[in-house]
Amino acid sequence: MLQVGEKSLSSLSSVYEVFHFTFICFAHMLNPKSYNPAMRMVLIKQIYFTAVGIIPLFTTMAFIFGSVIIGVVILLATKYSLQDQIGSIIITFVIDEFSPFFTALLISLRSGAAVNTEIAVMSVNRELDTLKAYKIDLIDYLFLPRIISGIISVTSLSILFAVIMLTSGYIFTFFYMSMDFLAYKYLLINAIEVKDILVLLIKGVSYGLVVMLIPIYSGFHTQGSYTNIPISVLNGMVKLFIAIFFIEVASLLIQSL
Repeated sequence: MLQVGEKSLSSLSSVYEVFHFTFICFAHMLNPKSYNPAMRMVLIKQIYFTAVGIIPLFTTMAFIFGSVIIGVVILLATKYSLQDQIGSIIITFVIDEFSPFFTALLISLRSGAAVNTEIAVMSVNRELDTLKAYKIDLIDYLFLPRIISGIISVTSLSILFAVIMLTSGYIFTFFYMSMDFLAYKYLLINAIEVKDILVLLIKGVSYGLVVMLIPIYSGFHTQGSYTNIPISVLNGMVKLFIAIFFIEVASLLIQSL
């Protein structure tokens, strides 16, 4: 019984520390003084690493997924006599669900793990203590650029992914339904709503926040020897995937109300 109480208190303490860390990062994000030249330089490099460097692979995957998945959606809609709802089904699936979720997973695997490892190595090597000794703000110089780059990268890549998927989906509709591009375009335009754009943006920002915030927090609290770094990355990625699925489930529940 005592062990259960200790674990409960430890879990509550960890949750409090995460929210406290998040609050501090938000406070720095709203402070204009945080955006000094050094921070802006790191931010630009981080956006390039997180978003720009992945564009060739990202566009290829979006094109493949778009033509295949939208094709499956159209086949199923035709099979169950839902031709009149094909546009809304495609928009809901691509914009509201698949694009932000898949983008978050891809950025998590590529950049989230890298950031977690980077911060964990700096913590074990006591580089973070050295930066503190030189009175360099860790949040402004290390954490904030990565968090902002995560928000910008996931949101912008989610939009790009959705656009490419919807565009490539025309290939299937052309060969299977002999639909011209103008008809396909109006099919999507008539189905899309402001709600869909808001869902995409809100989920992109939410995913982008946790994709960087959780790995940074996990790496920052890594102590001891180098053998603790893989454990830190593993724990950070597990928590990150739980957070991503939690956001997805919460989004589905809110949209169903």
